[in-house]
Amino acid sequence: MIPNLTPEKCSLNNLQCEITFSISNKGKRLLIFKNYVFRCNKTTKSKIYWKCSESECGVYIHTNTTDEFICITGNHNHSANHDQLETKLLRDKMKGRILSGTTSITKIYDEEIAKANLSKGAAAILPTVIEYRSNMSKARRKNTPVIPSGVVFDIPEFYEQTLSCQRFLFMDLFMKRGQDRILVFSSDQQLQLLFDREIIFMNRLPVAFCLLPNKRGKTYFELFERLKEQASSMGKQFKSKRIITDFEPALMPVH
Repeated sequence: MIPNLTPEKCSLNNLQCEITFSISNKGKRLLIFKNYVFRCNKTTKSKIYWKCSESECGVYIHTNTTDEFICITGNHNHSANHDQLETKLLRDKMKGRILSGTTSITKIYDEEIAKANLSKGAAAILPTVIEYRSNMSKARRKNTPVIPSGVVFDIPEFYEQTLSCQRFLFMDLFMKRGQDRILVFSSDQQLQLLFDREIIFMNRLPVAFCLLPNKRGKTYFELFERLKEQASSMGKQFKSKRIITDFEPALMPVH
């Protein structure tokens, strides 16, 4: 049971440290205090009123609009469900990784479970990886850009950069207006490796991901010319002595 508290009777700093926030399944903010979950009940110009998520419980927390604790009123008429809260916070953490990255859902699930050190009660109510993967696959698809049906589309900034926010989209050009688009993804470090090699294996560990509209000599010529220009701008020369690939006759006159 939590007794009535006023700003005069408690240490605001200590209570502030115990407040955290989460998001409900419907995208609404939740306040968490001493393992109890509160939903936003009302907002004014200066305050936010939070009510315990149990409908029959009359405990309220007041914060200002910058989430600083003001006071708590009332007594809980139920126990805190620590196991349920523990699983929710773990699922929130998994969801954040799933929606912001491309790592497989199963791998994220296994990694976070291993780090969480769940209580027996929380482990018992946590969804299985199959149940969780089914739900989160739908959420990830909604968060992923729709696969374009043509070649004219905008590339989201997320795909233009590496995880360290360095340029990754190296080339984006149309050989014809609205047609025959060439996309090349490669970081500066990967291009350095490419330009330093005398022998290039087209189907080995990639240092440049080249998306070409066709396998014509003109297309390969445009690609290699742009690579040579980039090498020159980096103080290097792109003069590979040999290219090893599958049967690609259009490459022979270009190289």
